[in-house]
Amino acid sequence: MRRAVAALPERERSVFWLSAVDGLDYPAIAERLGISLAEVERLLAAALLVIDRHLDDAPHAPGPVGSRSSRKPM
Repeated sequence: MRRAVAALPERERSVFWLSAVDGLDYPAIAERLGISLAEVERLLAAALLVIDRHLDDAPHAPGPVGSRSSRKPM
């Protein structure tokens, strides 16, 4: 996840960080960065797409419990 966020262009990373980490809402992000609300939405959507793609391409380690398919139903 850190690599995915670090790979974002600066504007997208700033909007993502202000939203996900600092917990600001879209109007507050727009005001802080001096951009429109529509631009905040566009940049955040673009950031989330890049992060999603990056995470899909990353190798996955098995979880502590293993595969769900190996578990017996209750």
